[in-house]
Amino acid sequence: MENTENSLETWGGILENLLRTPYRDTAAIMKTEAQIYAALQRRQDDVEGLITLMFEQIMLGNRTKAKALAYKIWEIGGELNPVFEEIFTENLLNLGMLDMAAILLKSRFDNLSLNIAGFYPVLAKFALMSGDLSQLLRLQPYTEAGDDAVLYDLAEVYKQAGNSEQFKNISRLVLEQISEYLCSYEYDLYDDRGFPEIEIILYINFEEAFCRRLEDGINTKIGAYWQSSGYPALDNFSVRVENIKNHEAWDETENSGFTTETSASDWGF
Repeated sequence: MENTENSLETWGGILENLLRTPYRDTAAIMKTEAQIYAALQRRQDDVEGLITLMFEQIMLGNRTKAKALAYKIWEIGGELNPVFEEIFTENLLNLGMLDMAAILLKSRFDNLSLNIAGFYPVLAKFALMSGDLSQLLRLQPYTEAGDDAVLYDLAEVYKQAGNSEQFKNISRLVLEQISEYLCSYEYDLYDDRGFPEIEIILYINFEEAFCRRLEDGINTKIGAYWQSSGYPALDNFSVRVENIKNHEAWDETENSGFTTETSASDWGF
């Protein structure tokens, strides 16, 4: 696989357009899709192009095609430019493909001081989705984690209460319930009630009524889990399910992998 400045020039502008496009703007996304396919005509196995296409398919809610692209990219392999490695990892996480993401992130977790600046968003999201508080808290000392202070307060609450295993089980429960449908996984943090809270936002490509039924079912299962666990329920973890078209542009999303702090322009596009 070729990873050159020319490749970055080819895909950087297209990617930046996607990062700035709200998911509801289907016409703009489809227009960008045409650009992607035109560029891929010249080289169908351009991995950075396929990663860009995978991201675009997630924006449209085309989960099946995005997963197929993930496997194709994985099969081609090779060394990626870091920005595209982060994007690919973010794509995998948004589809719930944690096993593949874990392989990509292992060396990043092993060398946090070298990788935190570029990979913090996906490192934090992976640890959260896995429910691994120890792994999550390893990120806390780094300045890049400063904006997620409430997230680390939340992790400390669960750890100090002896509920680390409960946090992991709830995180796994959420993914199990959404695994067939997940197109994007985000989170919002709050502390306005005097303690840290997290709301997991799961984006799927289904109508509003189905989103509400799935949301109610997941939150009911979380409540049932606490009842069966023998531990007092910590009322600071909730789930919201939304249609993928309600997803903001990445450059406007506070806790997503590509915030304004790690947007395409900050990678040098």
